[in-house]
Amino acid sequence: MAIALPTSLAPTALTPRLVTRRRDIEPTFGGPVTRIQRLGSRWAFDVEMPPMSYVEAMAWVAALARAEGDTVSLRLPQPGFNVGNPGTPLVNGGSQLGTSINLDGFGAYTAKAGQWFNVTISGRNYLYQVAEDKAGASGAMTGLKINPMIRRSPPDNAPVNFAAPVVEGFLQGRETSWTVENAMFVGLSFSIVERE
Repeated sequence: MAIALPTSLAPTALTPRLVTRRRDIEPTFGGPVTRIQRLGSRWAFDVEMPPMSYVEAMAWVAALARAEGDTVSLRLPQPGFNVGNPGTPLVNGGSQLGTSINLDGFGAYTAKAGQWFNVTISGRNYLYQVAEDKAGASGAMTGLKINPMIRRSPPDNAPVNFAAPVVEGFLQGRETSWTVENAMFVGLSFSIVERE
C-alpha cells in the first residue's frame, strides 16, 4: 500500500508531465508521419514544497525517506476549482479500454476539462485527466474523454475518486536534499512518477 504523504501543507508548485509511450513513425523515403498511441502513458508530477516548521519538516522528511522501496500518494490540490459533489462514481461496465470511460453513480454533475480523478483497481490509484467537459445524465456519464488512454482495464463497479484525487507512484529526485534543515529554510522538491 502506498505511503500517504502529509497533507499539512500544499505544494507551492505542482507541475504535471505526461510520460508518453506514443511513437511517431517516419517513412524512410518521405511521406506523412504516422503517430501511434501505445498503452502505458502515465502522469508524473514535479513537486516543490514551501518552507515549513520543524514539526512539519520532520513528518515530510520521514515519509519521503520511508518511501525508498515503496510508492507514495500525494493529494492533488486543484486551486480555484470547486470540485462540487460528484456523488459516489463507479466504473460502469468492465473490459473498457481506449480514451474514454463509462461511469455511473453521479448526482447531477459535470466533469470539467483539466479536472483530475482516480480509478482504483486492486487498491492502486490510476490518475486520469478529464479531456473535455461532460455532463452526467441520470447519474451516468457515458464516453467521458480522458488523458491518457486507459492502461489497465478496470472491473465493473471499480471506485472512481473525483472528490480528492491523488497521484500514486515512485519518488524520483534529489534525495540528498530531504533534510529537516532544508525543508525548514528552502522547502523540499521531488518528483512522483506513476508506476503503471
